[in-house]
Amino acid sequence: MSIRLYNTLTRTIEPFEPRRPGEVTMYVCGPTVYDEPHLGHVRSAYVFDVLRRHLARIFRVRFARNVTDVDDKIIEKARQDAPGGDLNVACSTVAARYLASYHQALALLGVQAPDVEPKATEHVVSDGKDFSSMVDLIAKLVATGAAYEVKGGSVYFAVRKFPRYGALSNRTVDELQAGTRVEPGEGKQDPLDFALWKAAKPGEPSWPSPWGAGRPGWHIECSVMSMKYLGEAFDIHGGGLDLIFPHHENEIAQAHAAGKPFAKYWIHHGLVTVNSEKMSKSLGNFVTVEEVLKQCNQHADVLKMFFLSAHYRSPLNYTPTHIAAARQHYENYRLLTDLANSPIISRPDIEPYVTPIAEVEELAQTFFNALDDDLNTPEALSALDRMRNLSSRLHAEIKIHGPGQSEEDKNRTGRFLSAVRSLAEHGKCLGLFEKLGKTTLSKQIDGWFEQYKAARIGKDFKTSDTLRKKLNDQGFIVQDTGGTSIIIPKH
Repeated sequence: MSIRLYNTLTRTIEPFEPRRPGEVTMYVCGPTVYDEPHLGHVRSAYVFDVLRRHLARIFRVRFARNVTDVDDKIIEKARQDAPGGDLNVACSTVAARYLASYHQALALLGVQAPDVEPKATEHVVSDGKDFSSMVDLIAKLVATGAAYEVKGGSVYFAVRKFPRYGALSNRTVDELQAGTRVEPGEGKQDPLDFALWKAAKPGEPSWPSPWGAGRPGWHIECSVMSMKYLGEAFDIHGGGLDLIFPHHENEIAQAHAAGKPFAKYWIHHGLVTVNSEKMSKSLGNFVTVEEVLKQCNQHADVLKMFFLSAHYRSPLNYTPTHIAAARQHYENYRLLTDLANSPIISRPDIEPYVTPIAEVEELAQTFFNALDDDLNTPEALSALDRMRNLSSRLHAEIKIHGPGQSEEDKNRTGRFLSAVRSLAEHGKCLGLFEKLGKTTLSKQIDGWFEQYKAARIGKDFKTSDTLRKKLNDQGFIVQDTGGTSIIIPKH
């Protein structure tokens, strides 16, 4: 099966065919850095990380994600942090602090860094190359009549001069205009017209331009930076459903009005909700990444399994109960993976017996077919679950572990290892299981565990129970399974 993706612009699932054979260019709208990242932000980053990983199996992928580091919200935060101070310095400080928080959150989840991460403030004025800056593109739009300057030095895009406006959101201009109004002092010709350039206000960050000092509107930055780093015609533009209108609608209008082909596929993910309302700072119903990772016992894979449980285009409702279910889901995998990495299973003499298993290969094909079908992660995760169940069944068939195994038990051990390794390999396509492996123990813990195993073998269950409790008090769980024992940390 070839890769198929839902294109918001055509409202259909289409075969994915990049503009240049063998190469994919993808741009995703990144954070506006004015506060700590919440669950919705990291779902977005993770969704496109999974898409990027899947595409990278077949194509060379160039991935860009921007940073909005000048914005009304950033300026307001800077005013709160440094009342009466230099807003230029305060805005830079705010943006740097929260960009670092965003990077830290994605690092905790193992989300890959983009190939390029352009900042809005670094692309306002020209560097001498054609359309490499926001001022350049705005000047082009003014020259062609697609935009106009108003008294005071602001510049607006004339929406009604762009006939295809509304195609992405599937609404007419008249439908979109309902409820809009012109704010006092804006000077817009039409309520739908949007700012390309905002005239400078006293003390706020500003840059020089043909229309006077000011700063760019939000929408123009992504049109400029996506084309600068990926070309005027690129493959994928992504973001959340809440960005379809007005942000992405306006990006298309700006680029096409300037004669640029722009993005071919528009990919949008559903939002994280709380009690069926969008999680957002403005509603005050957000959960930070730090808070939710505490509920996940600091295991990022728990949060990823929560994300994977819903299709990327669907809303995902956050509750502690859903996180608890994802935590139990993860523990089932962790036990198997730690068991497979234990010295009693993973031994040099077993390697010749690690051979492919037909049922595992069928499940692997099911896994990739699900991802090919518009990144259907619930189905892909279901295939991993079946692979996990098969691995558990294969382990249960092993009668004796360790040295002295019969040829039959070595074969069984090899098949078990083969299944778990395939499970781990396919999980990594979703960014899962990258930190699982053999548990490293302190000398004291290792000594207690060895004494525990010896007591079990000698049927001294009173001693083994005492040692199990001591290990548990130190944060370790002992599992007795298939004639052997393994130890895993609780967190």
